[in-house]
Amino acid sequence: MLADDLVATSQGVMMRRVRYQPGPGQSRDGLPMEFITSEFNLPPGLIAWIYQRRWAVAKVFDQLKNKLEETKAWSSRAEAKIAQAHFLCLTHNLMELLARRVATEQGIRDQAGERRAAARRAKQARDAAARKQSVGNLLITLLRPLQRSVKFIRWLRTHWRSHAPLNAALS
Repeated sequence: MLADDLVATSQGVMMRRVRYQPGPGQSRDGLPMEFITSEFNLPPGLIAWIYQRRWAVAKVFDQLKNKLEETKAWSSRAEAKIAQAHFLCLTHNLMELLARRVATEQGIRDQAGERRAAARRAKQARDAAARKQSVGNLLITLLRPLQRSVKFIRWLRTHWRSHAPLNAALS
């Protein structure tokens, strides 16, 4: 952390500015980051971590919008929007469970995605070594929400529409 300051908006509202120097693998360019928040009680490192985690959540929303084609609300009523959000979260979680089940029981994995993740981890380790640091255990073990591949989603749609048993769809 570089700084933790109180700042005021042009309307006089007090905010908190956290300036943070990312560690190895936390930033592509290694430049300091600055976060503005109305949260005054959390430690600055946790504020920075939460803001960085938003990117992973944004990728899940991108998946819902682009790959699952959920681009607009089903209704203008608040209750319907809440129900739609719950269904989308359920869909994401069910896709994740099915992908894990297929990987565990059938040995079918997203090899391209795993290679990209391994390459990211290797780059984090190289960048850390270049700075004479190590990658923190939290970064190594933390699972982030994943985007499912377009291939997986297409396969799932085809299987769903065919009403075939899962074993037949896996072949």
